[in-house]
Amino acid sequence: MKRAYILSIVAIGLAIFAATGLNAQTPAPAPAAAAVGRGTAVFNVARVMKDYQKWQYFAQEMNKERQGRGAELAKLRNDIIEMETKIKNELVATQKATYEQTFVNMQRQFEDKERNIRKEIDDKSAAHLRQLFAEIRTVVEAVAKTNGFDLVMSYPDALTEEEMRSPLYYDLKLRPPAAMPFYVSPNVDLTSVVVKTLNSNFPAPGKLDAAPAASAPMGTAPAIVPTGGTK
Repeated sequence: MKRAYILSIVAIGLAIFAATGLNAQTPAPAPAAAAVGRGTAVFNVARVMKDYQKWQYFAQEMNKERQGRGAELAKLRNDIIEMETKIKNELVATQKATYEQTFVNMQRQFEDKERNIRKEIDDKSAAHLRQLFAEIRTVVEAVAKTNGFDLVMSYPDALTEEEMRSPLYYDLKLRPPAAMPFYVSPNVDLTSVVVKTLNSNFPAPGKLDAAPAASAPMGTAPAIVPTGGTK
């Protein structure tokens, strides 16, 4: 049964070749209505996020802030644990009641501080994302106009062989959140030139611990005049 199935696939393929005149060396051009030409381009948004140095700088700074604020919460948590131990070991009822009230107050302070820290970090992250999105959109628009593209689509894709072997990669490919190209020609991929133009026109405000190496760009990097407050 399996052999017959394989042979039927081969027969169908041969019939298609015979009917269309296709051959392995010279595939027939796609119909004009379906052709993808110079008017369309794409960029890998995951690659932009990895190679855009300001994005990496903000991510680096937010991670440092999370670690620092997390240390503050860890100290409060340790104090609460110590108070809980005192309550368990205290034999005097009046002192035990005092400890218990202190314990309740400490828990409330911890919850309030944790909530405030989460909100502060979320607000800062949202502000960074708004700025980075505006800069990427500005650059993509300028790159598209400079290189004569009418449509530029972003797509998330794996960056390494290890990511391509991940089950999450196959899930992303087979159940994409939006239009996901299965093949992207380097002739229409603006990822590198977008990264180069972003880093040239919107540099990171501080030094990166380790700046990622960028690949050679495809296309022409335009001059950008920022429309917002970023320079």
